[in-house]
This record gives sequence, C-alpha cells and structure tokens, in this order.
Amino acid sequence: MIEIYVDEFKRTSQILMEKMLSGEITAGSAYYRAVVPMLELLREVCPDHIEFAAWEAEYYHLDGNLRRAGELYRRVLELAPLEQPDDVTISRIRKFCPQLLTTPQECFPLKDVAAVHHPTLPLIGYHLFWEDDYDFPDDYEPCDHEEIWVEYDPQEEVVTSVLTFFHSSVIESQAAVLEAHANGGRPIIRIEWGKHGSLLKGWENLTIPLKEVSALEWLMETYKHVKTGGRVPDHPLKRYWPKGFEGTFEDFIDFSVPVDPLSYLERKPLMFKSQWVSAVLFTHGLLYNFHPKMEWPERFQRLSLRQSFANR
Repeated sequence: MIEIYVDEFKRTSQILMEKMLSGEITAGSAYYRAVVPMLELLREVCPDHIEFAAWEAEYYHLDGNLRRAGELYRRVLELAPLEQPDDVTISRIRKFCPQLLTTPQECFPLKDVAAVHHPTLPLIGYHLFWEDDYDFPDDYEPCDHEEIWVEYDPQEEVVTSVLTFFHSSVIESQAAVLEAHANGGRPIIRIEWGKHGSLLKGWENLTIPLKEVSALEWLMETYKHVKTGGRVPDHPLKRYWPKGFEGTFEDFIDFSVPVDPLSYLERKPLMFKSQWVSAVLFTHGLLYNFHPKMEWPERFQRLSLRQSFANR
C-alpha cells in the first residue's frame, strides 16, 4: 500500500505546485495550514534536519500564529545554538555596513537595523526595518523588512558581491561592488520611496530575475501606483500618511538623502552569527512583529538556477 500512497502523494503534490504557479492557489493562510502538518511530520521523523523546524516556524509566522512560531524558532536555536560574533566578525560587519540613500520625500523612518553573519561563509546579511510599507497598513506587521547581503574576501578584506532582496527577487550588480571599493568597502543602496525596495548602483540597466522586467520599468509602474494612493488608499490607518507620492518621476528616483545604518548598529548592536536568521531576529532581535523573508540569497538563487536550466 505504501507505494500507492507515495504515487498518489506525488501526483497530488504536482497538481498543488501547478495550481500555485498558475496563481489559482496563493501563498496564504490556507496554503500554510496545508503545509504545516507535513513539516511537523518530517520534523518528527528527521529531528536532525533543522530546516524542517525553521520552515514550520516560518509558516506559522507568516500565518500570524506568533506564539507557535516563537516556540519553533526557539527549537531551531536549540538545535543550532546562536554563536556570538567575535571581534573580527564585528569589525567586518561594521566595515562592510551599507550606506543608504533615500528620496527627500521618504515618509517612513528607519526603525532598526540588524546584521547577521553567516556561520560558515564570508557573507553578512543586513536587515533594515522601516516604520511601515506604504502599500500594507493592514498586515499587522508594524515595520517593513528589507534585506541587503554583502559577500567579501576574508583574505583581502574587500567586497566581492552586493545583493538585495528586491520585491521577492534577488538582484546584484558588479557596479555596486566597484562602488563599494571606492567607498571604503561600504556599498551604497538606493531606497525606493514608501516601499523601500533596495536598489544597487546601475539599477537602471538591471533586469529583475524571474520577473523579466527591468528595474526601471518596475519603478515607473510603482511610481504610477503610489502616486494615486497605492494599495488600499482609503484604509483608516493611512489617514496620517501622504495621500500619494507628490512629484515627478525624476523626484521619485532622486536618491540623495543619506541614512547610515552603522549609526543604528552602534547605538543598538544587533549583531549575530547564525544560519537561521528569522529565528534569531524573532527571539533575540526585535520586540515587534516583522515579515520573515529570504534568510540568505542562496535560497532564491537555487530557484533561479533551476528556472534557467528549465528554460534552455
């Protein structure tokens, strides 16, 4: 019988994947509730596979069950204890900390910054928490979580790659690396008004992976969207926010106001070393809820690579 069950499960899973890719099933509460029991079973059968506990925690987190998410995040860190960054690691976190450029009209301040160094790779994740996202006053997440990753050569102490999580895609550019070299090792990130997409040097010529649109096209569409009030323009929690972006598209891409995350890290040194970023941020970093995102770029890059091979 087990062979029959396995075959039926394979076919069911294939249909589920097809429906998700077509948009008939979205990554929402019903999907999370369907996946969690499978992860719970796998976690029991494979207790040494930390990723099953981490993914289950993430789904509970996304579905708003914060107490259960917290229990599982703590379990993750019991299996893979949080490491204290040593002086060399802290020095590198500071040295390669990005600098930000917002627009003059940016309506949400930066609340917090956390930096997480990968436990085995020369890779640092910088996590920015803005006061909110202009499109999502109703998500019960009192912040907008954005991510920047900086990879470096530990021998030469120079930046080798700069990546950001831009609206569910990972983008990178060699121009950003060269700019970091010219800026003492600190990348410079341009911040999209109200929504805080993190743009790199040369963004005008970048194509967003999987979406297959240029960053310039994306920003032009976003500009039109937020100029008229964005998503849920009449939501009561938006009543003290700007009614929309006021100004031209040139104003929308006027990245000229510096914000320094390093000053946030100096004031509140949220610096960690772990592979399990969401667990760390949830249990050791923030006192408020946030949206769990891609912990490390490899999670997206694996998908992007498979897509590239599939399209050949």
